[in-house]
Amino acid sequence: MGFCAGGTGASAQEWKLESNISQRVLYSDNLLLSRDREIETVGFITTPALHLERNSPTSQIAFDGRFEFAEYVDHSDFNSQDQLLDLQVDQALSERAAFRLGAAFTHDTTLKSEQDITGRFLDDSIEFISWNVAPGFAYRLTPVDEMVVRGNYRETTYYDTDEKTDYQYFGPAMDFRHQLNELEAVTATIGATRFIPDEPGDDYTDTISTLFGYSYQSSERFSISGGVGVAYSMRHEDPGRDTDDVGFRLKFNTNYDLSDQTSLRASISHDNEPSGDGDQVVRNRVTFAVNHKLTPLTTARLNIDYTDNVDIIGSENDETSDERGTSRYTSVRPAIAWQLTEDWSLETSYRFRYRLYDDDGGDAMSNSVFLTLQYNLPTWAGTGF
Repeated sequence: MGFCAGGTGASAQEWKLESNISQRVLYSDNLLLSRDREIETVGFITTPALHLERNSPTSQIAFDGRFEFAEYVDHSDFNSQDQLLDLQVDQALSERAAFRLGAAFTHDTTLKSEQDITGRFLDDSIEFISWNVAPGFAYRLTPVDEMVVRGNYRETTYYDTDEKTDYQYFGPAMDFRHQLNELEAVTATIGATRFIPDEPGDDYTDTISTLFGYSYQSSERFSISGGVGVAYSMRHEDPGRDTDDVGFRLKFNTNYDLSDQTSLRASISHDNEPSGDGDQVVRNRVTFAVNHKLTPLTTARLNIDYTDNVDIIGSENDETSDERGTSRYTSVRPAIAWQLTEDWSLETSYRFRYRLYDDDGGDAMSNSVFLTLQYNLPTWAGTGF
């Protein structure tokens, strides 16, 4: 996010509130994506959502909220009431300095979340609360150089289950960005994190990591960025069993509008992530999405996601998967959306999911069909202080 212009004095604020409500009907032949307990059911998910933003010459504040109410026929034990909240703040302190804050609160269940997508198979839904706070200070050293000092704290708590482990995950980081020209930039990041599972004893994992990247944006239609780095992890287990490991980090993102009708995006990640299995894990994530406008009011979409926990480029290959078993997850979701009126939209989609857990050759698959009707309420806008 760029710096806000102007000074720090009081000024008029522009407010905007956007909101909608959607009703989704779904059918799934394996709701939990379980190999031992295949739940076939019909579900109804009602979701009010809102986006509130306040803008001024010196600040930008945005708040997003989603509130999901899910009910399942003949399986009321899977019913849930979930909340997903997100706050982003960018406050200019001077022409060169800015304060930034990101915060998120998630109350969700494993029916919908990919929080621990490479974890073990589960036969029941699991409720969890996760919250995250990420403050930062940005300073523009020169017209083409920017430095950001930031921190991050995440805490996740699971309820009514012995299958998952609560954890804390936190640490500082420093980012540097140098603009080579109007189209290109190079970046560098160094950070440190500590992962603390809520288990007996004084167990934790400290990680120091770097990432060196390059980004290119030729226009609003095309951008690409990538980075590689090293992560050094030190795992401490009572009583005094310390181990270390050196691995590699990889990030890649691209967005490309092929035409006015077709756009695609793709991303690749190989990185350490916290998990509810009591350990920090390495995950490979690949996402691909394409949108194509069939008509001015009809859009076809395709989303493909792949995740596994195989440390294919670490110095101790497969250490993560050896301890918990290799897990692979794939999701394919085609969809067609219609803009019925200015306020009403309808989407129908199909989702195929597949999980493979290599420790015992177990796998599971799921087929789901969704029909979602959404109504966008009138946008409210105003000014104030």
